[in-house]
Amino acid sequence: MVETLRMAKTAKGRRGLSTRSQQLAVGVLKAACQWAQLNELVARNPVAGVQRPRVESKPTKTWSAEEARKFLTATKDTRMHVAWSLLLTRGLRRGELCGLRWEHVDLDNRAVRIVDTLTVVDGKPVASSPKTAAGRRSVPLDASLVAILKAHRAAEKLRAGEAFHETFPVIADEAGRSYHPDTVSEFFENAAKDAGLPRIRLHDCRHTAASLMLSQGVPVKVVSEMLGHASPTITLSVYAHVLPGMGEEAGAALSASLLG
Repeated sequence: MVETLRMAKTAKGRRGLSTRSQQLAVGVLKAACQWAQLNELVARNPVAGVQRPRVESKPTKTWSAEEARKFLTATKDTRMHVAWSLLLTRGLRRGELCGLRWEHVDLDNRAVRIVDTLTVVDGKPVASSPKTAAGRRSVPLDASLVAILKAHRAAEKLRAGEAFHETFPVIADEAGRSYHPDTVSEFFENAAKDAGLPRIRLHDCRHTAASLMLSQGVPVKVVSEMLGHASPTITLSVYAHVLPGMGEEAGAALSASLLG
């Protein structure tokens, strides 16, 4: 199974899934077989001794605050500006962004609720729900994001006319339909190239948002809840590279306050 996952081509012709995806697949299978054994559907867990593929840690690629700001400025007058703003300031996942509908955007109370996602299975978009309870969350908005969302909503209502409905996706094509998640990734890569910025993946916008929040002193627990991680431990393991610099800055600040 792992070999098939590693070698089989995707719908877009790319060979194999990443080691992390292989690891998750094996983890799901092991959990399912363990559940089956506990509920006496099988006498023994046939994959109890199977080890999940090892994932080699690779440094995540992110933009600096200056690069992120440059990108958002360059795309300010485009229809996808609201998408890039949510990704780079709140760290939404691609599926969460593509699954976000206006009925889950509360501009009065400055929050968006993450309750739906749009993922890709065998090359086709599939509507689903967040995988964990932590993923189903409320993400706070600030005044800048509220203004961007209000302007985008007004433009979408004007474009759709009487056909506009609260169930419409926030990120939609001219016909009011959800974009294919892969199309959103292509939009991002083209926009980044046009802005003359280092190439990163769309998912790296999430890493950028998290790294910038942590480097600016936002508590790990707050960042973890914003990202929809099941535990701050996950946040710490993924973004440990950001923390040493934070410790140095915190120590310097305390020394300055106590030692003059």
